Amino acid sequence: MISSSSGAPPPKPLILVVDDEIDITETYAMLFELHDFEVMTAGNGSEALAKIMLQTPDIIVSDCMMPMMGGVEMCERVRNMSSHGDIPIILCSGAPELHKLSHSRHDLFLKKPVMFETLLTEVKRLLQRK
Repeated sequence: MISSSSGAPPPKPLILVVDDEIDITETYAMLFELHDFEVMTAGNGSEALAKIMLQTPDIIVSDCMMPMMGGVEMCERVRNMSSHGDIPIILCSGAPELHKLSHSRHDLFLKKPVMFETLLTEVKRLLQRK
């Protein structure tokens, strides 16, 4: 029997971090890379959609309120893509009224500020469900 394993390490999960605050995207990118993730970043929902079309992430972490296109609209557009609709999506916001996003089809909502350890735990949990 021939083994299908090449002995190479499994590919790192690809996470797309979407936020208009560059400090947040850079910090999350650095921290996720330290935890064996490949990371793409985008500054708004429109940019995120363009990146998703080029390379499908395993999971998306997005702010809700951004210029051009926010996270809720981006989430809806991703869910309506036949080839990308099952990507787990975590939405984050500091706006208190956004915690009740019943109309959005995200997988999880986290209130900012989000401790990285909490975010990492939830990302890993959602990736295991996939």
